[in-house]
Parts: sequence; structure tokens; C-alpha cells
Amino acid sequence: MKFNSKNLTGLFLLVVLTFTFSPLYAADLSAKTYYTTTNIWYEHPDNNLSTNYHRGTILPIGTKVSVHKIDNRRIQFTPQGSARMFTIINDKKTNTISIDELFNRYFSVDPVQVGVGDYYQATETDMENIKKGTIALGMSRKAVLMAYGYPPTHKTPLLTSDIWHYWYARLHKVIVYFKDDKIFKIETIEPASYPGFVKSNVESTGGIKSGKTKE
Repeated sequence: MKFNSKNLTGLFLLVVLTFTFSPLYAADLSAKTYYTTTNIWYEHPDNNLSTNYHRGTILPIGTKVSVHKIDNRRIQFTPQGSARMFTIINDKKTNTISIDELFNRYFSVDPVQVGVGDYYQATETDMENIKKGTIALGMSRKAVLMAYGYPPTHKTPLLTSDIWHYWYARLHKVIVYFKDDKIFKIETIEPASYPGFVKSNVESTGGIKSGKTKE
């Protein structure tokens, strides 16, 4: 396909308009203070994939941050009182939403305060789990989001689904099952010593059981 000057001019204008009409690109980020709306896991702050692997250290929900830059693939910010730059990378292999949607999931101009918002409408037990970054039977969807963050959209495109897929690592995952908006089963799947198989541990009202499931 050949490009002439009109083609190139049109392409340039399309790119300019795309960036211009994106609310986050146009916003003066430095003029606002933001707060994390979920726990954020990280091993390497400057290379944190939106896949949301649950390993490393937790940046707690409600952390006050300064957002420095958002482009079509990255969100860069520093927590208050820290000079450490964090970068969330929108991994297109596991995430099907835009950078704007990703940003709005994890950051808000509204602080997490006592008596305000979903966090302090959670039960006392749920709040303890949120602080620890753990999930348990009986937790609500909102509490799971705050404790665990968002499941990657390539396997959980809709949060109204009764099954959410999370990952500790590429072959180590956690499947959360909901019934009546509460967790009723948690399944962890991890590599086993048998080629082509994985171990499955299911926690439910009946306890924990272990077995081997073909991958």
C-alpha cells in the first residue's frame, strides 16, 4: 500500500485527535492528588504488569499518590513520601481494556476514609482481609476487588461473571467462584511434578481437597 502526502496528513491528524480527546491525556495530572482504590502487588515497581500477579509487596489501598505520566501503555506515579517511581504497564496479552479504563479502576480523586465509600461499608472481617491482601469464603465482590485488585480481562471480561481468574504466576492461578455476590469457593491451581498436570486445591464450605487435574 502506497502512502501519499494526504494519507500521511490524515494519519497524523487521527493520532493527534485520539490523544486530544482522551480525558487522561488531556488532564493536568500534576494538579490533582489521587488515591489507590485497591491493593496493588509489585515485585519491580518500574515494571508492574496489569496482569496483576499476586506476588512481591503490596502497595495498600488508599495510598495517596502523584501521577506523573499516562501514555497509551503506561501509568507512572509515586506514592506520597516516596521518591520511587511506579509504572503500571497495560499488558495487551492479558488486558483488553484501554489505559483510561485501567487508570479509573485503580485510582480515584476520592480518598479512602472512615465512613465513606465501599471500603468502610465492608464487614469487619472483610476489612481485615483487605488490609492483609487476602480473600476468604463469604467475601463480597467489592471486597475482593479491594483486597486482590482486578482480574485480567482476557479471562474475566465481565465483573458480573460468577467466576474470576487471578494469577500468582504464569502457571499458578487462583479461581474465585461467587454465589449471591459472595465467595463460595476458591480454587488454586499450581504446577505439579507430573508433566502436563497441575495440582488443584479447592477451598469451599467442605474444606480443602487436593488432586491432580490435567492442564
